[in-house]
Amino acid sequence: MKNTMVTRRQALGLGAAGSAALILAGCGGSSSSDSSSSSSSDSTEKSSYKVAMIMSGTITDGGWDQGHYESLQRALESHDKWEMLEPKENTADADAATAAQSYVDQDVDLIVGNGNQFASDWQEVVADAVENHPNVHFLITNTDPETEMSDYETLDNVETVLPDFTQTGALAGVVAGLMTQTKSIGFIGGMKLPSTISKYSAYLAAAQKVNDGVQGQYNFEAGYTDASLGTQLTEQWINTYDVDVMWGDASAVDNGSRQALEAAGADTHFDIAQPIDIMGPDQPTVITSTVTDWMISQAMDEIESGSFGGGKAITANIDNGGISLGAFSDKVPSDVQDQITSYVEQIKDGSFLTDAEVDAVKSTLG
Repeated sequence: MKNTMVTRRQALGLGAAGSAALILAGCGGSSSSDSSSSSSSDSTEKSSYKVAMIMSGTITDGGWDQGHYESLQRALESHDKWEMLEPKENTADADAATAAQSYVDQDVDLIVGNGNQFASDWQEVVADAVENHPNVHFLITNTDPETEMSDYETLDNVETVLPDFTQTGALAGVVAGLMTQTKSIGFIGGMKLPSTISKYSAYLAAAQKVNDGVQGQYNFEAGYTDASLGTQLTEQWINTYDVDVMWGDASAVDNGSRQALEAAGADTHFDIAQPIDIMGPDQPTVITSTVTDWMISQAMDEIESGSFGGGKAITANIDNGGISLGAFSDKVPSDVQDQITSYVEQIKDGSFLTDAEVDAVKSTLG
């Protein structure tokens, strides 16, 4: 049976209409990494490579797509054999396959798709590329190949990237728990996806670990485009629950949340941004950011060595630099920054939160 998947692109169209069902098929359908390695390693070493990026938004959106673009720029800084082609921005689902095919026809070495919507959009393009353009490779982010690509004919030329959502949530939770003065923190998610639930559960569990008694307010159905909804939710939580620290996973909605925090007082109401580092004078409420690097550099290395493919999922975590905290505002006292640094090391080595502590929060979410 073909997977029924909710993608980030589909969620953008839903706004605040509510959560959708996410039906995940079982594992299967992946080609072995052995066949991938033999296929990739047959090609001779090249003196130059090309990379292209396809995104649902823009490189200046201040969040999701800008984060991917910045990850690509960082990767290029350490790969002087690689050249970036002009990204395709604002790519609708209906145009996604055509956009990818245009790069395939140019024998672009690496095509990056910014989000799991491309896993469903590119199935036929990927299959054709294996047969007719064997040097073309695909990297799709935020995608689990076992559940979201099980109906692919082959994954010889595909890899995905999966951030460690628990680590990301724990980083934000430590900051929130140490900075809240009211023991009341909030979280807004664009849609009730497994990644959203994992992030929030670790966020609240970590905050409670460093500050006993912290309570969390959440909304998983805010969509990604309505900034006014972010303002409305945050104002309500400030007035009703005295929330003084927010973390968001809802793109433009997060901008609205920051407006409400600023109106309530930027010296006492704080925001933790993601997925890029936006702390600065233009963001008076942002005290730090949880930053995701999309591991494009590793994909480039694997292509050069002939080891790319087989449907492998690259994990982005603290250990490999895929997950990190951005710069701190001077509103975070130096002793608190020292505490956060210590907790980051514990999160990194897995000694900070247990699965049971995270699951205890998940069990309350329904």
